[in-house]
Amino acid sequence: MKNWLNQHAMAMELVVQRLKTHWLNTLTICMVIGITATLPGLLFVGLDNLQDMSRTLKQDAQISAFLKPALNANLLQRLIHDLEALPQVKEVRYVPKEEAIKQLTQQFVQKDLLADLPQNPLPDALFITLQDTQPASVKPVQQLLQKRAEIEELVIDNVWIERLHAMLVLGKRIAVIFASLLGIAMITVISNTVRMQVLTHEAEIEVSRLIGATHSFIRRPFLYMGGVYGLGGGLIAVALLFVIVWNLKQPVQLLANNYQSQFQLVFHLFNVGGLMLITTVTIGWIAAFIALTQKR
Repeated sequence: MKNWLNQHAMAMELVVQRLKTHWLNTLTICMVIGITATLPGLLFVGLDNLQDMSRTLKQDAQISAFLKPALNANLLQRLIHDLEALPQVKEVRYVPKEEAIKQLTQQFVQKDLLADLPQNPLPDALFITLQDTQPASVKPVQQLLQKRAEIEELVIDNVWIERLHAMLVLGKRIAVIFASLLGIAMITVISNTVRMQVLTHEAEIEVSRLIGATHSFIRRPFLYMGGVYGLGGGLIAVALLFVIVWNLKQPVQLLANNYQSQFQLVFHLFNVGGLMLITTVTIGWIAAFIALTQKR
């Protein structure tokens, strides 16, 4: 075990020495990887924030059930009880037509505008707030309401949420495709760089083989080098994303305030940033492995 650790320590020390010797080339490669990884990273940050916003919006989604006129009080209470018994239902609020007309009157500048109406045109209504507005959760409540004779009309206001969900799914697919294409580009850049390193140290590799060095011992520093390139590029990408989000945070907040929204642009360092670091390090290692395979 100690010998195995010593071999890895020697490989890392050799990588550090080579990177210091060619520090400008190392910095250039890491910058190229970092900028390349920043582009899909921005897409994922945007989608991550939209996902958070959609969760907040879903909390306000309701099913509006307008009741038939002159509904018996016992039937009304039974309907409310049946709805509250459903696990998908969070809250059931009954609004009589008298209260509804008062709320409507308060929205007009001229308070007596509806006073000349011969009778109240608004129906009694139930407003059902759901625990989750996913289609699978909405459907059981919708089916129950559609079967009840007490319901005159049913309005489900989660259509726009389903559209937002579909847009998020489409956005994620586009981001994955975009990230995959840029990932291939990063693999090409790192692979060519590692291959050039192999060619540069070809004489040293031949000497190592002559003195009995194993194939794994020779390949190990180059695999670490690919991982270090990926790690450096990932750190630069995370730093760039943090700076970009920080600069956009205030304008986005001002725009949200104009629409009476509490939305805030955030960068989840451990979620998005951690995923980016793991991805770039993995890409670096894969690129180095491909370069060494081609050499062999």
